[in-house]
Amino acid sequence: MLKERETVISKISVVLQVLITIFSFAIVWWLQIGIYGANEVQLTEFNFSIIIVSSLWFILLDQTGNGNLIRMTSGWKVFKGYFRAISIGLGFLFAINILLQYSALSIVNLILFTTINIVFLNIYRYLLQVFVRYFRRKGYNSRNILLIADNESKSFIDLLIRNTDWGYRIWAIMTNSSSINSEYGSDYRVIIPSKDLKDILDHETIDEVIYCKSQVNHEEISRLIADCSEIGVGFHHQTNVAVNSSLLKSPATLFSQLPFVSYRTSPNNYLALKTKAMIDFFFSLFVIILTFPFLAIIALAIKLDDGGPIFFKQERVGLNGRRFYVFKFRTMVADAEALKAQLMGQNEQEGPVFKIAMDPRVTRIGRFLRKTSLDELPQFLNVLRGEMSVVGPRPPIPSEVEMYERWQIRRLSVKPGITCIWQVSGRNNIKFEEWMKLDMKYIDNWSIKLDFILVFKTIRVMLIGDGH
Repeated sequence: MLKERETVISKISVVLQVLITIFSFAIVWWLQIGIYGANEVQLTEFNFSIIIVSSLWFILLDQTGNGNLIRMTSGWKVFKGYFRAISIGLGFLFAINILLQYSALSIVNLILFTTINIVFLNIYRYLLQVFVRYFRRKGYNSRNILLIADNESKSFIDLLIRNTDWGYRIWAIMTNSSSINSEYGSDYRVIIPSKDLKDILDHETIDEVIYCKSQVNHEEISRLIADCSEIGVGFHHQTNVAVNSSLLKSPATLFSQLPFVSYRTSPNNYLALKTKAMIDFFFSLFVIILTFPFLAIIALAIKLDDGGPIFFKQERVGLNGRRFYVFKFRTMVADAEALKAQLMGQNEQEGPVFKIAMDPRVTRIGRFLRKTSLDELPQFLNVLRGEMSVVGPRPPIPSEVEMYERWQIRRLSVKPGITCIWQVSGRNNIKFEEWMKLDMKYIDNWSIKLDFILVFKTIRVMLIGDGH
């Protein structure tokens, strides 16, 4: 997924820069018609010129690397990169002008256009760099990585450190190299290889493990792959061997010209996952706006029922062990958590989960909200915050996770959701182990199509009041 992420972001950046280029060209055209006016023939020439310019600039910006992720480089180098690409484009446009004699491609217009275009593209690159650095410093959209390194890994470590915009944050470096410890130990956590990786992965928030040793130990790699794959943590190892990726289930990719083989047991289609995130955001925003009057009525009903708090906030465990607070409409009495210990003997659910069909702590309005699943609506705020997805395994509480068997931890390898297969398949009537297997089934077969199917099934459950 490393290379796929880089490629997708690069293409998006090129498209944005082409839009800026079209805007630059439109400014020049606006200045021309503001002075001289324009007839129907000139408007046709302008539209055709836009097609030529946008197509040409897309190819040039892409092929000259101006769409690549922002590097830690000087503004002068960025300017030279744009100047080189636009100069080539200007030469092509001059040639097209000689052939077509379009007024929109006159020499004066082209010189003015390229000047404005260079200025705007450099401003774009600078603002994007500021934007990306700000959000990376805040820790947004970053993936925690554990590096397994030796003395020869310094160049790769430096590469990750320089390119913070890639979104990979070094959680720790596992090595017995004294030189790496002395060089990076003051800024990053350095741990010795004798520490159990399995224990680290089970109790820390690690998204990816990258094996970048120069000397490959196949036995060690096999063990590490097994440790990572069991709980859904991505594993990547650098290789100097040319790999035919068609022979492997795991893809062989280039990461900044360095060959890597990647192993994952969770969804890893970068573009599809970003599409899911975009759908999550806009769908949640739509639901909140659409149901806002109804949400206000529910809030009022809860308050009038017993005068207690409207919302229930509880710590849950999210993607790869990240902690966050989930929001729900309160369906139980205000001191429900304190009463839980007295009711443990009545627990009807196997495993670490606590469930009672006729829980005495549930309020009158709470029973209706649970039956219709309306108590879950505030969780769309968690989706907007990026902590949850609309569809995904339900977020567990920390005490439940502590009691998981190791294979069950893999359900944390994707963002938790408001609804899932378990939610539409009987919920409390399903045994805990079967519930976990349903979550694994979702992870192994995930697609955007599956998400839509589960959303429609959830709406059906809400309409017929089949919740618990």
